[in-house]
Amino acid sequence: MVGLILGVLLLYGIQTYLPAMIMSRSLGGKVLRHGGGPRDEALPLTVNASRAKRAVANMNEAMMVFLPLALLAVHFGLNSGLAWWGALVFLLARAAYVPAYITAIGLTRSIVWTLGHVGLAMMAVAVIQNT
Repeated sequence: MVGLILGVLLLYGIQTYLPAMIMSRSLGGKVLRHGGGPRDEALPLTVNASRAKRAVANMNEAMMVFLPLALLAVHFGLNSGLAWWGALVFLLARAAYVPAYITAIGLTRSIVWTLGHVGLAMMAVAVIQNT
């Protein structure tokens, strides 16, 4: 379970840098000059950078549910079974969520988001069963 928690935290860390990386690819040196200055005014985000930023905001919300469930699972020694599989489903869904959001292909984002919440529900059921 600890490995999955670390995997989710790594994904979160990468995801927080993604909007800036997308902007750097689009605007090049302008982003670096802006970042090195006082940043009194924000650069207008590209469509993809804006989507990546919204995906980070969504991850912030999901982390508020995932981390307590994962820590409770560790506390109760649920390092296999439903809690572990739920955490894995959550991690994989959240990894797929970012490109699904940025590319905006049909209902893909909503389907992947739902799968992530199925993983959270699996974790919650496992924790509740062991309290």
